[in-house]
Amino acid sequence: MKAKYETSAAKAHQLPPMSLPELAFIGRSNVGKSSLLNALLNYTGLARTSRTPGRTQMANFFSVNDSLYFVDLPGYGFAATGNREHADWQELMDGYLARPVITKFLFLWDPRRDMDDTDFQLALALSQRAPLVLVLTKCDKVSRSELMQRMRFLENALKSKGVRLVSTHAISTIKKSGLDALREELGLAKP
Repeated sequence: MKAKYETSAAKAHQLPPMSLPELAFIGRSNVGKSSLLNALLNYTGLARTSRTPGRTQMANFFSVNDSLYFVDLPGYGFAATGNREHADWQELMDGYLARPVITKFLFLWDPRRDMDDTDFQLALALSQRAPLVLVLTKCDKVSRSELMQRMRFLENALKSKGVRLVSTHAISTIKKSGLDALREELGLAKP
């Protein structure tokens, strides 16, 4: 699989021209968006990862096999950002979400966390815009039975709020579990 970093945008007017379909990775800060992107593509360090929440502050575009873009979006919900940073994030996200080339959203979630109204509203808005895949990350941090219970609970909670889920995947980038099924759904060859 061929993948490379293309460009980044901090503001909506910096977004690149729409030339290829885009798969958008979105979720709260520190949920593992960059780690998942690297694991799916079997690249180390293609997308920058950090233990510090809120590190990704731009929309980062990565071309995959010259046929689509993976877009690593800035995380939301990190309380340490100020009003200016939040306004910049909102402006970037409003501009990005209006792009008609988005073919799917990967909504990443840590199964150890509960969702609040902000999470449900975002998932609902995304699912009305393009197919939404729930990707539970960091699944190595919970037992198998707890994971199954949390997965059912989160799916039911989202569906009860009107969110249209295409599918749900349980992933551990540490143990490399669940990646092949998600790659298959996304139409990616195994690395």
